[in-house]
Formats: sequence, structure tokens, C-alpha cells
Amino acid sequence: MSKPRQSTLDPEDKKYLEIPDSEVVLPAAVDSYLRQKLKDQSLKECSSHVAAFADCSKDKYISVVWECRELQQLMKNCLVEYTTSERLIGMKREWVDASKKRIYEKRLQKELESKEPTPKK
Repeated sequence: MSKPRQSTLDPEDKKYLEIPDSEVVLPAAVDSYLRQKLKDQSLKECSSHVAAFADCSKDKYISVVWECRELQQLMKNCLVEYTTSERLIGMKREWVDASKKRIYEKRLQKELESKEPTPKK
């Protein structure tokens, strides 16, 4: 079993942000995960509105359209407020920056390893 890798970066070191975005690829699976995470966060933030609409719509079929219209609109407005492209872009930016940090740490580690003298036999 290997030891957890210690970060070689000073927490204040932001040089990793100099790595161009083009060196970081956002896989489709990560994009999908971030979208789902945004949706989950939005539903959590709007849980009271979602619960109120769900409660109103119980035991109703077609009448839910007019009987729960106001609650549905409140829920929709809340979800729209929290599910914005700006928030998704922010989440993607955090992921890209974290990836840049990992890339930078790997480069630093390789650089340090290449500078270490090889032990003589």
C-alpha cells in the first residue's frame, strides 16, 4: 500500500492557474456530473417550494394545472434562479482549476525527481 501523496504546492502558490485552459479537457462524464450536481443543489435550495407543489398535486390529475399553478410558478422561479449557466460555468471553472493544480503538481514532482541525484552503488 502506498502512502497518500503529499502536495508539493504551497497553499498560496497560484502558479498552476497559469496553465492554459486548452491543456485541460472536461470529459463528458464530468460535464454530466456537474450538471446533475447543479440540479441537486438547486432542488435542495428550493426544497420548500418543491414540497409545497408536490403536496398540492397529490390526489389531483388534470386539475393540478389550475389548482397548483401559483405553487408551480414559485417552484419554477426558484429553480430558474438557482439553475443558471453562470453557476454551471463556475462549477466547471472550479473543476478546471483543480485539474490545473493536479497537472502543475505532477510537473513539479517530475522536476524535483529529475533534479535528485541518483544514489551510487
